[in-house]
Amino acid sequence: MTNKPTILLTTKRNNCIDSIYYGSIYLANKKEIYKKIGFDPKTHFFMRSLAKPLQASIMCDCNIINDFKLTQKELAIFCASHAGDTIHLNILKNILKKHKLKISDLNIKAINPLDLRHFKGKKTKLHNNCSAKHIMMLLMCKYLDFDLKNYTNEHHPIQQLIKQKQETLSNEKCTDLSYDGCGTPLWAISIEKIINSYFNLIKDDKFKPILSAVLKYPNIFGGYNRFDSEIISLSKGKLFSKVGAGGFVIIYNLEKDEILLVKMTQNNNEARKLITLNVLNNLNWLDVKLPEYELNQQKQKVAKYCYEFRL
Repeated sequence: MTNKPTILLTTKRNNCIDSIYYGSIYLANKKEIYKKIGFDPKTHFFMRSLAKPLQASIMCDCNIINDFKLTQKELAIFCASHAGDTIHLNILKNILKKHKLKISDLNIKAINPLDLRHFKGKKTKLHNNCSAKHIMMLLMCKYLDFDLKNYTNEHHPIQQLIKQKQETLSNEKCTDLSYDGCGTPLWAISIEKIINSYFNLIKDDKFKPILSAVLKYPNIFGGYNRFDSEIISLSKGKLFSKVGAGGFVIIYNLEKDEILLVKMTQNNNEARKLITLNVLNNLNWLDVKLPEYELNQQKQKVAKYCYEFRL
């Protein structure tokens, strides 16, 4: 297998190519990746936000959910890349208040929310799409009596706990270290081990409270214009999904017990969405009408989408 990405989508104006989008696609059951195009599955990547459900799963290895009386909406947002709308901010503010934490405890930058519809122009740390993950880490530190300071340092016990959890789920030793955009450590693993991690995560009975919460509250898990929330909603809870920067999206079919993983080479959310929905349609996992053209200028159809693969 050639270790390079494949052309997945082009847009063409008449017969001329306008844009080209590259990536890799993998379809797996518990035994194997049985269909694949693009990069060799042994290629390593940093999961980015794809790691959030794995990171949040450390809550399931202790009794924090019961002891801290965490609600389903709180569990859903803890592994989210939330859009930062009012509903997300209210949940996060309530968590901080209940557990006597301060926004200043969060080692994260204040940025604009992903959802700008109700944004008043004053960005805060809670608007950051990774703020819920950071609050989860602080809650775990408080529960396990770890120091709340420097919790994003790779040597901090909470990050070592997360690393050990990833190694357990993936059955792969993690050595390559980087940092996510929000400053938390990331350890690279191969595509095949990312898929294995999600199989082991979803099949773990201890993870069911979080999984049930995400499926019940997909708009808390992501929100407006968040592709993973859209997939869960469109499937009526039959598909679990998580997106990540770097062109990642993973979908777990809970009925078929199969995983679809898409890895784009470009950070283009619209191309990733169209490519993934096209695959889901072909697999009969969803039935979604896709747009035929990229642009409409002066009522003229422009730049036709051309899907350059079939899984």
